[in-house]
Amino acid sequence: MRPLSCSTRPGRLAVRYASPALLAMLIAVLTCGCGKKSVSFKGQVQPVLNARCVQCHGSDVARGKIVLTSYATFMASHTVSGKEPLVIPGNPYQSRLYILCSTNQPHFRMPPDTSAVTPLPPDELDLLRHWITEGAKDN
Repeated sequence: MRPLSCSTRPGRLAVRYASPALLAMLIAVLTCGCGKKSVSFKGQVQPVLNARCVQCHGSDVARGKIVLTSYATFMASHTVSGKEPLVIPGNPYQSRLYILCSTNQPHFRMPPDTSAVTPLPPDELDLLRHWITEGAKDN
């Protein structure tokens, strides 16, 4: 691997040498996700919520005042304390919805083990995580 060196002119950074492997890795990082469709709330996320959440968090029954029947009601809902939003766009690991759906602790997991609905399978959790990571958009 050849050393990287910088220009001596102030305010200018010029890379003179770089390893081909480093350049390939940089290109891969910059182009990752290209051609990949974004996750659709209406087409992909809402059907998961309808199948697994609205029995307890629908318009007629809104446990914890959380309503997951549409994007507007979803984004207006907060945690039981009322202080935290369910989703923090761009950060699934701080979003209560993702945390509660993905935990391995059955007494915290949503949907709960006491309901007739089974926990989200890995592909649905992945879909939810990607949607939040992409900014939790109404698309």
